[in-house]
Amino acid sequence: MEYVSGTRFHRRALTVCCGDNVGFFDLFSKRRDSPEAFYALDSKIFPLRLLSHKNDSVDLVITVKNVFDRSLLTSVLVRVPKSLGFDQTALTSHKEIRLGELPPNESKTLKIPVFSTQRTEPGTYKVRISVVSHYRDYGYVLNEVSKTTALRAV
Repeated sequence: MEYVSGTRFHRRALTVCCGDNVGFFDLFSKRRDSPEAFYALDSKIFPLRLLSHKNDSVDLVITVKNVFDRSLLTSVLVRVPKSLGFDQTALTSHKEIRLGELPPNESKTLKIPVFSTQRTEPGTYKVRISVVSHYRDYGYVLNEVSKTTALRAV
């Protein structure tokens, strides 16, 4: 038996109920359905690279597919470094798109422009894409699938 914060827990019961890697606060913070991924995530960049030190843009094409057996409340979060942005002035470095309910085995494709400015140096930049499933409303996170894509500026 294991004692956590003055409360007695039987470790085997927690393992059977919630899996091996469970903490005390994990029991109360998130709803657990299963440890598997709920989404298939694919991303492409057209054209393949940005021009540095110029106002240029590329299109980030994201395809999200619900591989779970029920519809999920879905949002997509995209983050880029500070020298890139989602508007021509590159002031916005993160973007959230709320897709609503995504039925099972249905996919949605998003086309998001990413801009460079005069302050964009040549190099490889990491673009982080996260697809989040929610329950109740967008304030509660059920599961998250993330991917990092490289964007090259020449």
